[in-house]
Amino acid sequence: MKDKLVLEEIRAAKRGVSDAESDLARLLSEVRVAPRAEKTTISAALENAFQKLRDARERLGKLETRLEGKDHD
Repeated sequence: MKDKLVLEEIRAAKRGVSDAESDLARLLSEVRVAPRAEKTTISAALENAFQKLRDARERLGKLETRLEGKDHD
């Protein structure tokens, strides 16, 4: 993978992490003030945000592994 492509992948992963962090911050604010009945609905949105964060973290880990392997070539 060329360096330019790796950088594009890293930028995409960083956007994913940033999006997830924004989602989580917003949702946590909502949970703090939400009535008990609404917290169930918010839980699904929180799960989605956490999944975005996990996916982005995994993607960054794979890129890091590729770059480490490149150093040994």
